Amino acid sequence: MNPGDKLLQCIQAQSDLLDEFIQALEAESAALLDNPTNLALAELTQRKNDYAQRLAQLDQDRVRILNELDQSDDAAGIDAVCAVYPELRATFDTLFERAGRAGRLNQDNGQILRTFMEHNQRALDTLHSLINQDLYDARGRLPRR
Repeated sequence: MNPGDKLLQCIQAQSDLLDEFIQALEAESAALLDNPTNLALAELTQRKNDYAQRLAQLDQDRVRILNELDQSDDAAGIDAVCAVYPELRATFDTLFERAGRAGRLNQDNGQILRTFMEHNQRALDTLHSLINQDLYDARGRLPRR
């Protein structure tokens, strides 16, 4: 198999995996808007971490193949490879579009999570301030003010 074919397979595998990752991010978004449990959040996080590891491995594979072609993993290197293997251009464009979409979804989900965390922190701060006050006396009654 020539390096162009290996690169094509690698990029297609990345695109396919990014499609799955996008579906996971969309599911995460829906779950976040549906008041998720801590267990659900932990499962979503683990799922995203699994995708991240698999995508990182494919990234390394792509870099290795580009290096075999004496090219770098940047726009100039990809353009040079596409000049030799023009059939790769559409596949790279699809990969970049999907990566951009996944990045935007992940960023949006991160904002939702930050909002939840800020809300929870404010609730914890309120509880903490109440705990530092004497809410009940020794008989379990509210003190008179």
